[in-house]
Amino acid sequence: MITEKRDLCMGCMSVLDESGKCRCGFDEDAPTYENCIPVRTVIGEKYLIGKMIRMNGESITYIGFDKENEEKVFVQEYMPGKIAKRSDLTGEVVPFSGCEAQYKTLMADYYDLFDSLRNFRHTEYLMPVLNVFRENNTVYAVYKYIKTISYGDYLSHNGGEFTWPQVKKLFMPLFTTLTYLHSNGFVHRGISPESIRVNAKGQLLLCGFGTAALFSKDSIVEPDLSAGYSAPEQYFPGSWQGEWTDVYSVAAVLYKSLTGTMPADAESRKEIDHLCSPEKLNFNISSEVSDAIMNAMTLNSEYRTRSIDDFTAELLESASSNTKLFGAAEEEIIKEAEDYYPEEKEEKAKRKIRLPWGVIATIIAMAILLGLVAFLFRFTEILGFGNKKDPNEPSSSISEEQESSVQGYLISMPNFVGRMKTDVENNSQYASFEIIFEEENNNEYVEGMIFEQSVKYRTEVEEGTTVVLKVSKGPEKIPMPNCVGMTVEEVTGKLSELKISFQLVPNYSAEHDYNIVYDQSVEAETEVNIGDRMSKVLIYYGALESGGSSWGEDDDDQPSGIVIIDGRG
Repeated sequence: MITEKRDLCMGCMSVLDESGKCRCGFDEDAPTYENCIPVRTVIGEKYLIGKMIRMNGESITYIGFDKENEEKVFVQEYMPGKIAKRSDLTGEVVPFSGCEAQYKTLMADYYDLFDSLRNFRHTEYLMPVLNVFRENNTVYAVYKYIKTISYGDYLSHNGGEFTWPQVKKLFMPLFTTLTYLHSNGFVHRGISPESIRVNAKGQLLLCGFGTAALFSKDSIVEPDLSAGYSAPEQYFPGSWQGEWTDVYSVAAVLYKSLTGTMPADAESRKEIDHLCSPEKLNFNISSEVSDAIMNAMTLNSEYRTRSIDDFTAELLESASSNTKLFGAAEEEIIKEAEDYYPEEKEEKAKRKIRLPWGVIATIIAMAILLGLVAFLFRFTEILGFGNKKDPNEPSSSISEEQESSVQGYLISMPNFVGRMKTDVENNSQYASFEIIFEEENNNEYVEGMIFEQSVKYRTEVEEGTTVVLKVSKGPEKIPMPNCVGMTVEEVTGKLSELKISFQLVPNYSAEHDYNIVYDQSVEAETEVNIGDRMSKVLIYYGALESGGSSWGEDDDDQPSGIVIIDGRG
């Protein structure tokens, strides 16, 4: 490794001031973790390494600087501290004695993972991987620098919970991304409020990738499991993991988002399952959404919602049936789950509908009678007592082969809701359907996302069937009026009438006239969304100090003298 001095802060990669200091306050002389790369080290001949940002059992992430392109980056280094350490002399990562084979195998998996992620640049909902390379007997993955906060922090800053329309708008693009990853053979395994990031546009980005070993208990590296969000099979060695593992985790994130309550961790639920349904914690949650989340968080993976598409369909009430069908290969994979959760199978069996014995006896009797009639009819036909047909008379019946030809080959309708239009059009995967796109304004789905399909998910249809897909044009927009100089009452009435979501921000300094608006966060005539509660216009007005306590419920998180009042519009 080589080191280099630059006029950059190693804490944030901003230019240092004339005194050699930075406003972020990072101290280069502060002690670092034992296995971290020294700051100002250059790797790959162009990446300057700064402070350590995060560390888990498999890797260490640093802020970095790409000298060639003159831009900030994130650099993630393969560094499994349980089976390896960094050499003080060479800076190389050296496996412990006896762990060489494990280290090499895991490093190969790590390289393959990020090399594949580097090719997934068509989706804007993944943290982009720019480069992957080997050096110092380890692997480095370079991410594009995007300023984000964790979804957990974002949720906390917005009162700790969201409504279902807000959650739907936030998560549908992420569901599409997960479906794409799963279709390419990838399972994340580490989805949680920390591995989901929120950018400046309010979009959710998926990051926190790692090998399977990182997200399994009792693995060769220190596991990085998230209490409340990791699926139960991740706690039991030898259990099969798959798409259903991510289904559990993302459902747990939705559980937290809608109720403000972190779900009990799967390991403790195995002993005593007291997980309360979302609708019992928040009466505003519909039973359909609540049931979809509970189905996706079922402990036994055999009975859990199996894919993100199925989960999306249940959330949007698009699925024609809640029955889960599995092929022989899937049955072979999931049959061992009964050994871990026998009581859940028994509980599920208790919930099955039981018919009264009288009804059952009637059904059996009718079946026997119908069978006897069919037998007698066939018997008389064989003996020649039935109506004989003129051999010269043209046949009016259709053979099974002809009928199959007439009906066409039946195929199952895929779930298009939640996918982007660009991912569907001209996609050979959907060549069996005649697809028509119709665009409409929609406040709950981002622009370009499909929010409705004319044929329900999993409906059996013929090849060539026409399906109409409605695509969101985003929220309807309207020019922002000029509110400066108006009273608070006038602004409230005006913006409510226009259905513009807003927040009132009082200022208690004497320089502003009482109850008069003096500024707004969006300039007049700028187009704003109608009815979009996720995008609020801030309205600033003069207020009296004595009225401060009557405006808000939680003033501790607001700047001194400022309280935000939510105007729903």
